[in-house]
Amino acid sequence: MKKLYIIILSLLVSSTVVAQDNVPATASDKKPMSFQILAGSQGFGANFRYVPHKTIGIRVGGSFGKGSINDKIEIEDFSSKNKLTGEITTIHALAELNPMGFVRFAVGAAYLAKAKADLFLQPKESQTVGEVTLTPDEIGELNYHIDWGKAAPYVGIGLGRGIPKNKFNVNLDLGTYFLQSPKVTAFGTKLLSDNESSAAKIQENMKSYRFLPVAQINFNFRF
Repeated sequence: MKKLYIIILSLLVSSTVVAQDNVPATASDKKPMSFQILAGSQGFGANFRYVPHKTIGIRVGGSFGKGSINDKIEIEDFSSKNKLTGEITTIHALAELNPMGFVRFAVGAAYLAKAKADLFLQPKESQTVGEVTLTPDEIGELNYHIDWGKAAPYVGIGLGRGIPKNKFNVNLDLGTYFLQSPKVTAFGTKLLSDNESSAAKIQENMKSYRFLPVAQINFNFRF
């Protein structure tokens, strides 16, 4: 009889262990994830956020922004039609500290598929040199191309939970990308074709233009 009790007890213990091994993961065991749509100073984009631990999160995504202004560049003694266009496209990966808290800290880097600006200049009026008057078309056009390279570290803070408590929330990110010093090249036509020296001067004047501020609002969907 004693042996029978031992056998029954062993079977009960074994069954309990097997049952525990087969218990499905609860909601609390799942790693939080969210999809994020963003809009801000660097344009529009989207992110995927994964939180492997409550103290750290991982965010990957991309953004795209483009803009232009017309006839806002003033050059001394040179009346011109001008247009400045800029474009930035990022693919980024960020690590977040305290992703489940109200204040988050983010560090990471972006691959800059595009980080450039172009400035187009053409004289507005005819120019007289000695006894010769030249029309704007005869003088030509001048284009400057400005490029900030392909990589940029990022540091910033976030306000609002990275992962919504329920299904949806809105939060903010504030930070900056640290760009490379821009490289400037000039392309001119006709009488404006020889302007490499002016490109070098602009590049020297812009060497401190290395920061891309980020101020963005995020719409987060938990899943």
